[in-house]
Amino acid sequence: MKRAAALLASLTLYAGVAGAQIIPKQFSVTTRLGTLIPERAASLDGQALIGIDAEYAISKYFGLGTAIDVSRGNTTRQDFLTRLRFGNAAVAGGDSIYYQFVGQPVNLVNLGVMGTLRYPGKRLTPFMTGGVGSYLLLPDAQINGKAMRKSDLSLTGGVGVWYKLSERAGLQLDVRAMQFQGYSRDFLNPAAGREVLVVPFPEDFEQPPAAKNTALNTMITLGFRYIPGGI
Repeated sequence: MKRAAALLASLTLYAGVAGAQIIPKQFSVTTRLGTLIPERAASLDGQALIGIDAEYAISKYFGLGTAIDVSRGNTTRQDFLTRLRFGNAAVAGGDSIYYQFVGQPVNLVNLGVMGTLRYPGKRLTPFMTGGVGSYLLLPDAQINGKAMRKSDLSLTGGVGVWYKLSERAGLQLDVRAMQFQGYSRDFLNPAAGREVLVVPFPEDFEQPPAAKNTALNTMITLGFRYIPGGI
């Protein structure tokens, strides 16, 4: 995260001395690949991400469009502990108890409307972007025994830089913060409905951070930007 931010800052400084105009009323499409890093309290591991931005340039300084981001990762197993009982059911608790961390794959889709402010340079164009949308969490249906989904509001903001390769193409590096509203870590519990222990033996099992109703995610992506018709 710190290295990516430093790189963006360095490229932004060069933008002024590089000294491409962006013609208003044209569309651009950017395909992005990168990583999604959720905050620890979200109980999701880091995951690969693919994103697509479609933008209409209202002016050379401002654009409006949509963004979709899709990723697939796993829940953080040590945050979900369950107890399995074996043996004689007549014995209180059974005569054998096994503690197990459980996890599951989770698909994530985020769709948003984005606004972008930029300062065009001859080769480098730094920009700021922000928007609002909706996220969708899709846990593994086979593990849960049924199809499940959760959606709510998402807020996104970030900075980046676009490097011009030709009249129609360029590379884009950006860092975005995406916050999920109405978030529930319990929704990701693959052992829901079974005997799950919140604090069995704190001295033996590391406890997860306190649950939150929001989840902040960091996205770092490198993209290919294409402008039909040139710039």
